Amino acid sequence: MIALFSALLGFFSSAFPEFIKLYREKKDRVHEITLLHLQMEYDRQKLRDAREAQHLEYAHKIEAIELERDMQESRDLNARPDGSGERRSGLIWVDALSGSVRPMMTYLFFFMYAWVKIAHYHLLMNPTLPWQQALNHPQAMVALWTEDDMAVFTAIIAFWFGSRMFRKSRMM
Repeated sequence: MIALFSALLGFFSSAFPEFIKLYREKKDRVHEITLLHLQMEYDRQKLRDAREAQHLEYAHKIEAIELERDMQESRDLNARPDGSGERRSGLIWVDALSGSVRPMMTYLFFFMYAWVKIAHYHLLMNPTLPWQQALNHPQAMVALWTEDDMAVFTAIIAFWFGSRMFRKSRMM
């Protein structure tokens, strides 16, 4: 019995280091797989960050291009042919007409607006329909100046003087 027990003990004691070696190899493989997964996740995150940085860089470049385009368009629209500078078309009368379109549209709108308000004033002072009552001068003036008129007036003033302020702030 002792001989059998010592044979088994000898067999198992010689195989024991191999079992420990297999156990360690298994643990090492699990550890390496875990490290590989962590490395892959790190590389994925690094790639995501690089893509995001690239998208941000592209967005900034596009924004800069759009801003430059808007500034150039603004410069082109506000360019006035004054005789001393470079002309856009080369023909004086075409450049003068091109430079006068926006102010002329403003003047035409103002005269049309004034004409409508004068006609409205005359209708308030001398009504043509039987159910309307004639108003005196102060009542007619108050009736003519509405919130819509204030909005139009404010928009025009803000446009002309606001654009002037922005132009001056760009030059500083």
